[in-house]
Amino acid sequence: SLGVLASIPGQTMGVSVFTDHFIEHLKISRVSISSAYMAGTLISSFMIPFAGSFYDKRGARITASIAAIALALFLSLLGFSKPISNFLTSLLLLPPTLVVMTLMIIGFFGIRFFGQGVLTIVSRGMVARWFTTRRGLAVGLMGIVTSFGFSYAPQPLQSLISYFGYANALLFLAFILVGVFVPIVLLFFRSNPASCNIEMERGLKVKPTSSTHNSGDAAVEKNIREAKKEGIFWIILILMGYWGLFNTAFTFHVVSIFNEVGTDALGAVKIFLPISIISVTSRFIASFVSDKVHIRYIYYVFSLALIGASFSIFLLFTTFGYVLLMISFGIASGLFGMLNIITWPKLYGKKHLGAISGFAMSIIVAGSAIGPWLFSIIFKFTDSYRSLGLLGVIFTLCIALLFLVVSLRKRD
Repeated sequence: SLGVLASIPGQTMGVSVFTDHFIEHLKISRVSISSAYMAGTLISSFMIPFAGSFYDKRGARITASIAAIALALFLSLLGFSKPISNFLTSLLLLPPTLVVMTLMIIGFFGIRFFGQGVLTIVSRGMVARWFTTRRGLAVGLMGIVTSFGFSYAPQPLQSLISYFGYANALLFLAFILVGVFVPIVLLFFRSNPASCNIEMERGLKVKPTSSTHNSGDAAVEKNIREAKKEGIFWIILILMGYWGLFNTAFTFHVVSIFNEVGTDALGAVKIFLPISIISVTSRFIASFVSDKVHIRYIYYVFSLALIGASFSIFLLFTTFGYVLLMISFGIASGLFGMLNIITWPKLYGKKHLGAISGFAMSIIVAGSAIGPWLFSIIFKFTDSYRSLGLLGVIFTLCIALLFLVVSLRKRD
C-alpha cells in the first residue's frame, strides 16, 4: 500500500496539481503540456514490459529501490526545469519552447515510468505473490488505504505548493522518496514468502476453494508469449486500457467537462468524494467475493460499469446522468484496482507475473496517455464532450459482448 501511495507524484492525480504551475512558470500552453504529457507517457508505456521482466528476475526490493530513487531524480528534474531550460536555451541558442517541451517530455516519461509504472507493478505484484486464498481480502484492505490516499492526495500536495512553491514542493517529494520510502523498501519489501523461508499464509487457517467456481490460481503457469495467444487476454486488456483512457481523461478535464453543464470548478471536484466512497466499497466487496467466485462474473459487472460511465457523460446535464456518473465511475474505479492485481495469477499463475502484469500495465498507460489528448481534440472540433459519451457506449458495449461470448465459450 505504501508503494502504491509513493507512486502518486507519477500518477495523473498528482501531476494535475502541478499542471497550471508548469504552464505559468514555463510559459507554455495547455495544449503543449498535454502533448508533452502524452508523449512522455506513451514512451513509458513501451518500456514498462521490460520493467516487469526485470522485476521477475531481480525481485521486489531491488526493483522498487531503483524505481523510487529514479522517480526522485525525475521529480528533481521537473523542479529545476525552469533554470535548466533557461541555461540550455542560452547555451544552445535554441527556441525556448523546444527546450521546455523536451525537458517536460523527459520529466513526464521518468515520473510516469518509475511512478505509475514500476512502483505500482512491484507493489501490486507483491500482494499477488504473498497471498492465495486470502488474496481478495488483502487486495480489498489495500484498496481502502490507496483509494482514500489518492482521493486525499491533492490537498496536501496543494498545501506543499502553497507553502514551498511548486519547484520546492517537487524537491520535497523527492527527498521523502529517498530519505523515507527507500529505507522502508530495503527493510520490508520481499518478493514472496519463499524468499523469507516461510509458507504462503503461514499461521492462518487453510481455506478450501470451491472447484465449482474455480476461484483459485491457474493450475498451469503460462508466460507472456502463451498469454498473448489467448483472445480473452486481449479483450481484458482492451477493457482495462479503455478505463485507463477514460479515467485519466475525465480526471484531467473534469473542470471543463462540468463547465459545459454549468457547474463551476469547486462543484466539479466535489464529485470525487462520493466516487471514492463508492470505489472503496465496491473494491472491498468485489475483492472479498473474488476469493469465492470465478473472475468472469466480476468482469461482467466491470463491463456494465464502463458502459454506464460512458453514457453518463452524454447525460451529465441531467440529475440521472450525474448520479449514474457517480455510481458507475466509482464501481469501475474500484473493480479496476482489484482486477489489475488478481486477474493475472488467476489466469496465468505467478511465475511470470511481472512480465504479464508489466505488459498489461503498458496498455493501460498507453490509454492514459491518449485519453486527455483525445478528449481535448474532440472537444476542440465539436465544442462538447457529449459525443464522447456515445462513442464510449458503442465501443464498450461491443467489447463487453465480445467478452461475454468468449468467456462463456472458455468455461473452466
